[in-house]
Amino acid sequence: MLNKKNSCSNIYFLNYGVIVTNVLSCFFPTTIVLVDDSISFLDSLTEAISVPNVTLVKFTSPSEALSYINEVSGINRLDYSDLTRGGEEGTSDWKSILLNINCLHREIYDMDRFSRISTVVVDYSMPGMKGVELCSNIDDKNIQKVLLTGVADEKIAIDAFNGGYINRFVKKGVDDFELEVAENIDKSIYQYFKAYTDDISKHLSVYDKTHLKDPIFANFFFNTCLSRTYVEYYMLDTFGGYLFLNSKGQPSLLSVLTEYEMSRIVDIGIESGEISNDVLEGLKSREYMLVSHDRSGQLPPISEWGNYLKPARRLEGYQTYYFSFAGAESLDLDFDDIKSFDQFQKDAL
Repeated sequence: MLNKKNSCSNIYFLNYGVIVTNVLSCFFPTTIVLVDDSISFLDSLTEAISVPNVTLVKFTSPSEALSYINEVSGINRLDYSDLTRGGEEGTSDWKSILLNINCLHREIYDMDRFSRISTVVVDYSMPGMKGVELCSNIDDKNIQKVLLTGVADEKIAIDAFNGGYINRFVKKGVDDFELEVAENIDKSIYQYFKAYTDDISKHLSVYDKTHLKDPIFANFFFNTCLSRTYVEYYMLDTFGGYLFLNSKGQPSLLSVLTEYEMSRIVDIGIESGEISNDVLEGLKSREYMLVSHDRSGQLPPISEWGNYLKPARRLEGYQTYYFSFAGAESLDLDFDDIKSFDQFQKDAL
């Protein structure tokens, strides 16, 4: 989804020129619903638009489309409420919020994540139900709505946008119509996940969510990490560590520690009296960092830290980050239970 960079510093693009400067807490392929009473129009639109790693579902009946959207979104709604449950900031309950970020990756065991609807593209003028009426009756308010209008319907579309019934609209018959639809789908997918990122972010301290708002980290993330053919990713901690999966469900780890966390780990090692001199020097010099993932959020035993050291690379942004890439061997996952996008597409055939 994210792969283009402008020559200007700190400006990053989705596939169709959407400017992005914030990192998402997670992303995975979703379903796009297309609604128009003309099947030939839907078929031609499906062939013309080229948004990678999505599933397109077409409807000629707006009432059937609405029933499908509300049924699917009601069952498979993306809900992070269990991740953000906690008490007042500064209390032990608040700390449980930070630990619960480790649960975000549980989505990789759920095949239904790929059937979640992020965007609905609907024609304004249809028999039986207008597009605005359909959009206004979608239960899941996080689903993005793109209205297709005729020239005469533009004022209606503007009113619907101002009223909050739709998120964007595209006029039929304009030059590069299919490209505009694809651009708006790309924007909508990003906005769908950004809403959930914002929901998580508001529960984190300013320090803990820095990487989500850091354009330099975003540049590194979009252009270094996502260039590796990953189709989905999940934040594993509040420092900027992420789990990546390709379409086959093969995982990789981006481990990130801030300068504060590097210093804290050194202090823990020294206070324990169990850290070896070689490991201590490697960590103090910042040439190495601890790379591990534990679902409980725990560090490995200090006496075994030497087995978890990897070369560290430095990134200067709003704060100092140290990062390293690792393979599946560094991840505490149930590998046999991972559901891949390739398998989802195969089962859908």
